[in-house]
Order: sequence, then C-alpha cells, then structure tokens
Amino acid sequence: MAGGGKPKLSSKAVIHQKFGANAVYRIEEVHDSSDSGCPGLAIPRKGPCLYRCHLQLPDFSVVSTVFKKKKDSEQSAAELALDKLGIRPQNDDLTVDEAWDDIVGRIKHMFSDEFLSSEHPLGAHLRASLRREGDSCGSVPVSVIATFDAKINSRCKIINPSLESDPFLVISCVMKAAAKLSDYVVASPHVASLRRKNAYPSEIVEALATTHVSDSQDCRKVEAAYIPCDGEEVVELDAIDISSGKYYMDSIAERLCLKDGSQVMISRTLGKASCGSECRLYSALPKLKSSDNSSEVAGSSTEESAHTEKFRKNVRASYICGQDIHGDAILASVGYRWKTDDLDYDDVNVKSFYRICCGMSPNGIYKIARKAVLAAQLPFSFTTKSNWRGPLPRDILKMFCQQHRLAEPDFTVSTAPVKSLSDIYRSHKKLKVLESDDAGDEKEREDDTPRLKHGFRCEVKILTKSKDVVLECSPRKFYEKENDAIQNVSLKALLWFSKYFDELDVDGEQPNDTDDDQTANVASSGEKGVQSITNGSVVSICYSLSLEVDPEYSSDGGEEGSEGNEDVESEEDIENCEYSIDLIESNEEIEFEVGTGAMNSHIESAVTKMTVGEYASFNTTLPEYAEALILATVTDTARFRSLLSERPALVYSIILLGVKGPTEERMEAAFFKPPLSKQRVEYAVKHIKESSASTLADFGCGSGSLLDSLLDYPTSLQSIIGVDISPKGLARAAKMLHSKLNKEAGNVKSATLYDGSILEFDTRLHDIDIGTCLEVIEHMEEDEACQFGEKVLSLFRPKLLIVSTPNFEYNTILQKSTPATEEEKSESQLPKFRNHDHKFEWTREQFNQWASNLAKRHNYSVEFSGVGGSGGVEPGFASQIAVFKREASSSSADKVVAAENVEEGSLQPYKVIWEWKKDDGEKKD
Repeated sequence: MAGGGKPKLSSKAVIHQKFGANAVYRIEEVHDSSDSGCPGLAIPRKGPCLYRCHLQLPDFSVVSTVFKKKKDSEQSAAELALDKLGIRPQNDDLTVDEAWDDIVGRIKHMFSDEFLSSEHPLGAHLRASLRREGDSCGSVPVSVIATFDAKINSRCKIINPSLESDPFLVISCVMKAAAKLSDYVVASPHVASLRRKNAYPSEIVEALATTHVSDSQDCRKVEAAYIPCDGEEVVELDAIDISSGKYYMDSIAERLCLKDGSQVMISRTLGKASCGSECRLYSALPKLKSSDNSSEVAGSSTEESAHTEKFRKNVRASYICGQDIHGDAILASVGYRWKTDDLDYDDVNVKSFYRICCGMSPNGIYKIARKAVLAAQLPFSFTTKSNWRGPLPRDILKMFCQQHRLAEPDFTVSTAPVKSLSDIYRSHKKLKVLESDDAGDEKEREDDTPRLKHGFRCEVKILTKSKDVVLECSPRKFYEKENDAIQNVSLKALLWFSKYFDELDVDGEQPNDTDDDQTANVASSGEKGVQSITNGSVVSICYSLSLEVDPEYSSDGGEEGSEGNEDVESEEDIENCEYSIDLIESNEEIEFEVGTGAMNSHIESAVTKMTVGEYASFNTTLPEYAEALILATVTDTARFRSLLSERPALVYSIILLGVKGPTEERMEAAFFKPPLSKQRVEYAVKHIKESSASTLADFGCGSGSLLDSLLDYPTSLQSIIGVDISPKGLARAAKMLHSKLNKEAGNVKSATLYDGSILEFDTRLHDIDIGTCLEVIEHMEEDEACQFGEKVLSLFRPKLLIVSTPNFEYNTILQKSTPATEEEKSESQLPKFRNHDHKFEWTREQFNQWASNLAKRHNYSVEFSGVGGSGGVEPGFASQIAVFKREASSSSADKVVAAENVEEGSLQPYKVIWEWKKDDGEKKD
C-alpha cells in the first residue's frame, strides 16, 4: 500500500465491527420503468436491474437509495447508519483541530430546530428537557450528551486518547466546545448542562406539549438496584419514577439526593435487559475538569461541589463499570428509543448486580454461559472442541477484554518440527524388545524414518487501548492443530486472570475442593463406591443445589459442632425432615468432561462413583466464596440473605443420566506422543515408500488423513484412491486433496474418491499395488469384517495389504480400569471398547487367527506388528497391524479362479464423488 499506512475500513466493515451478526442486510430489486410515450402506460425498461438495501440494526433501520450494484447499495446503507450513529469510519484522518471543530458543529446542530424533531435518542432528551420546570426548562445534562452521542465520543478520543480509560473526560470536552458557542448555547460554569440561548419557536414547543398532554398522568415505577458507597451496607432493591410527564434523569437525581439530572453521571453500558434497553450505572457527577486542565466546572453550587468531593469511591460500583464511581449509585435499565419519545425500561434487581459482578471474571463468564453459576468451573485444560462444554476459551478471552476496556487479544502463532520416535515406526523385523516399560524414549533416528508435520505454538499478549502490556502468555508446548494452540494459550491467560481476580476479592477466596472426605454416597446403596467413570468421559447429569437450615440453629451463634456436617442422607430422609430447604440452582441436563475441572469437585467426585440412573444426595458446609454466587442466582435476595446469616448447609442432589466414554482419539492422545492415529499413518507411509508401488487404494479413507500424509513425502505413487460411505468424510477429503494436489502433486497423476461400501467389489480397483485399511474393520459387525477380508484378498487382490485394528487387551491401560485382583474382576470392570461406534475389538490372538487363516486361504503371507506400546511387553501394541503380501509364485489355478471371480463381479458399484488428473484440475459429479 502506498505510504504504508493502515488500510481504511469501509462503512460496512465498521458496522460489522460494531454489530456483527446483529446487522442484517436485505437487498430489494427495483424494477425501473420509463415513459413509453403513451399517457398512463409504463413499460419496464430492458437492462440491468437496480438494487436498494434495507439495513436493520438492533435499535433502528435505514434504507439506501437505488444503485446498479448490490454492494454499492449495502455500502450506502452502512454509511447512512454510521451517520445516524455519529460514527465516521476514517477518524484517523482528522487532526485535533478538526476534531474540535466537529464537536462544536455537532453541539450547534444538536440545538437547531431540525434536530429537535430528530429520531436520535438525544432528540427525545431535548424534547423531554422542554417539559422540565423552572430554570431547568430546555437544559440537557452534559453527561447525557457525552454518553449518547457516538460522534462526539469518537472526536473526543482523537483529542485525548486517555478518554478510553476515563470516559468522564468527555464531559469536560463538551463543556469546553460549548464555550465556543456563547452566542448560541448557554453553558454555565456552575451547572453541568447545556441549553439553547434563544428560545425555540413557540409553535414547536406548543406542538410538543400537545403531543404529551394525554399521557402526562401515566405513572410508572421501575425496579433498580441501589448500591451504597459504604461497603458494609447491602445492595438493596429500589424504584425509580419514570412518569411520562417527568424527565427520568431528574427522578434518578432525586433518589441520589441530588438537585437535578445535570448532577448525574452515566456509566458505559453494562449489558442489555430483556426488552433491549441498556443497563447503566447512575451516580453523582464529580468535580469537572476541562481536557486542558485550565478550567473547572463544579456542580450546581460551590457548597454542593464540596459535598460531592467528599464522596468516597464506591468500590463495588466502580468494579462493575470499569470507571471511578463516587458516592451511592443506582443500577437501572431505562432510556429513550430511536424514532420515538417512548422509554425502554426493564426492572433491574439485586440479582442483576451480583450477576454482573460474577461475569466480570473469566470464571464467572464461563459459569453464566453454562447456566450453572454454582456448579460449573472454568476448566484447567482444553481438550478438543467436541469435548469442551460452553463458549470456547478464545471467545471468553475476547469477551473479557471487551468488558475491561482492553484491546483485542494479540495472538502470535509459530511452527516448529515435531520429532518422531523411530522405534515406533520400525517394522516387526527391526523391532527390539525394550527392557523398560517406557516405549516412548527417543533413540537413534534412522535416515528413512518419516518426520511428522510441524507443530503449532501460540503466544498471546493482552494490551490496554493505549498499547500498554497487561499480560504476556507464552506456553512452550506445541500442538498438532493451530486452533488447539490458540485455545490452550487463551485458557492459560483466562486462568491467570481468574486467579488474579480471586486474590483481589477479599471475601471471595476460592476453596481448595480436594478434601478426601467430601464425597457422595449413593442414596440407594448407602455405601461409598469406587471410581467407575474414567477421566475423559463425558457425563450427563440432572442436579439441584439447595440451602438447608437447621431449625434449632440460632442466628446468634448456633449449635457447636454443626459446622462441617456432611452426613449423607437418603432421598426419603430429605423429604421427611423438618429442616428448611430452599432451592438455589437446578439443571435438568448438563454435560461435562470428567478430569478437566469443569465441574464443582464435590459433584464430580460423586458422579464418578455412580452408575447410570442412580441418585445421590449429600451435604457440605457452605464455603464463604459461595455467598455472592448464590445472590447472583436467586431472585428473592432478601430471603436468601437471611438464610445465609444462619450458616446453612449446601445440599447436592444428583441423578446420573448418561455416560459417554472417552473418545478413542482423546484416550490415545493422553498416552502417546505423537497421537496413535498419527503413528498408524506414519507406519503405513514407511511401508508404501519401501514398496515402490504406483497405485494405492485406501479402504475406509474417512476424511483422508492417510492420503493427506502421503502427499507430504516423495513416493513412487502415481494414482491414489479413497473409498468410504460417509459423504461428510469424503467431502473433507476432497477439499484437502484439491488444495494439496493443485499446489504440488509430486509423482501423483490422478486421484479419485469413491462413495461405496468396501464389502462390494469394484473392478476398477482390481490388482492394485497397495491396499490400506486403518482402524476400519472394528466399525463393522464381526461377520462383515470376515467378509471384507475374503473379498479384498480374493477379488481386489492387492500386492500388499495393510490392516490395523485396536488391541482390546491394551484398553485396560488406556482406560486405567485394570482391577486389583482376579477376584474383583466383574463384567462392569472389564475394559470397554475405545469408541461407542465399535462393533467389536479383537485380542491379539483373535486378530492373528483371523489374518493367518485369510492369508493361508488366498496365497498371501502375513506379518504382524503394531504401533503404541511394544510387541514384547504386555499387553502388546495399542494398535495391532497385519501386513499381507501376495506370493509371487501363484499357481495357474489361483489365477484362473481370481480371473473368474473378477469376470463374475464385473460391476462398478462405486460412485465417483471427486476426481483429479494432473494438468486437468478437479472434476466432480
């Protein structure tokens, strides 16, 4: 780019940054017509169609004029929306002087006759100010202008970038700019409000009075949370009068014991209520200072200003809005809508305050998103997207940065080669039995051992808006996927911030939920169980958390020895007891992964000892940190405050709905580096390189992981084929192959993907050089696996066939489920299949028998090997592999039989899904 400057964002890009998916564009075709020469008759003009764009934003909509191109109409609509919002995309082009001129011009326009009827919310504030009485008539609080005019805000940030961290300085800028309009606007140094110097035309004022006379008696009370400055006083429920005949800013000022709305400061948005209105904090306006510190503007009088300065900082209110709040504050959701003078309002209760407090920390964001404020915890590890429950770490980190007025997280991804382990990839002839159980120790590397792809490592920087570093997080670990590296570094940053916030909160110290005796007893058995659900399993539970208060416990001290009572009670006992039990939180179904810290440790400890369908109930002492979380969950805060003062027990009730064992990939990744799936592929690649084959067919190719890896190494292959019955898997494989082959195909001249069952024979795959079938047969029924073996060796007849399948005996290690003694062994304790989709899994003896019989019947030799673990150490390899080789000295009788079989089955049932030929590009059916 010329000049090397930062590229300017288009209007549409700015709208996307601000509203994302909430900005909806709808294109309308406009049929142009011209005069046909006959009166009253319009004939459509032939030619290109014209377009008009409707842009719908959360608060208003705009319609563009007509354009020949759709994109021009969209940009026009975006420009109209930005103008309405007071946002200018190229703010960086303005100088400080130009920004001042813009602010001055904006204020002058704001008090014009035309703007008084504007659809902008500030227009509604102006009209409401004319209904105020006495000296306040026509005066608009400066805090309102500074808060609701986006254009003024953006210009002020050009003048003083520190406004990003101190929004209060915008008020000073507005006052200074208004001072330049002394002949048009009155800006008193003692009143933080502006009004027009000359009165509005009488007909306009009378029209406004007529419009609102009918509903002037309408009286409404809106609930709000009153946050006292004194930390010892509790946050309480309050009400604000928003009668249509009264300016709501004056009502808020009255509740804060201030003269009028000009003394009220408005915070940034803290979220939106259900009706769409914005939730904000309202407090006393502190002493005003202009942006150049040359002048000061106080409250309504010197005495009141002194009183304001005496207000101490409201720590609780300041915490949730990220700016200094002094004195008492009100959390309310009220404001004018676009286009009308109607007020958007919604009740804000004490629960809202505690919920906002909870959501300021990463752990709180995760808890609220999971709708399990007391039960959920931010996990300490990120496994895979499929096993993660709740918003992803990167999304939580972005949300956290936005809430705390920080810059977007800055991710830097780097790559480095990951070393492979030579002993894992040796064939059975080169394998050496290790004396140590650690089969993963790296030894001397063979020159022909293939190397894995590069791993990804990510670091993240969290900066302020002014580019000051807040946090640098640079884990050393490498990940196979770039997304995993990003998500894991995001999680590490979130955990650091969570710990930091916990240390800041004096009353919110996180408990160490690792007490051995804090375990659940299954109500049905009454005995402590043993852990039967392994780490990595995804469990589904129904739970409820309640407060239980002993009626004999007195609020002035209680009975000695009641603290720490964790006696397990049966469901019948709980129903018949006279204790007061109040529900706090419940969830009909929630999933979490065992072993990642994603759930309250008491719940997880109980669940891992249960079986599906069982019910458990137990009590624990209520930890100190839980009080704020409880108030963020319940609506009747007054009652629960009373209960909390009586030091109740926390009652857990759980039903285990279902268990999904750890995914095969998840289990294997925990034990093997690199993952077992990668080791299988590398094993096959090594044999393919050694074979000098030209054609290969991958039976059950799935998403094409083997075909993908083959293209990373120089081989003699000229034709590669994939067969599978999964349309999604084939689509992913096609996308991957298309990308790689069009960049660099090596010796490969053709690639084809077929949709078909490997139990059916297709003559196009007869007599291929190599066939591969990695971790496929276990997804069939056993008889079908036998049928595949017969067909592939009798009809397809590859020169070399590589088949891998899980070793069932190794599951005891992967699942950590080996019983202590033979007597303890039961059906429930036997190892499970590695994948819920597996129809069977063979032991080494079963696999050897299957392969040996096949080879003998069809004139093949077979060699056994594997990856993961060691062939000479029990229980053998994690994945067992058979390599079939067709004997060169086949008898003439065998050849005749094979030819007859091919002729009888001269069918082509496979459907070509995707095809590529060198220099021809991609072809699709």
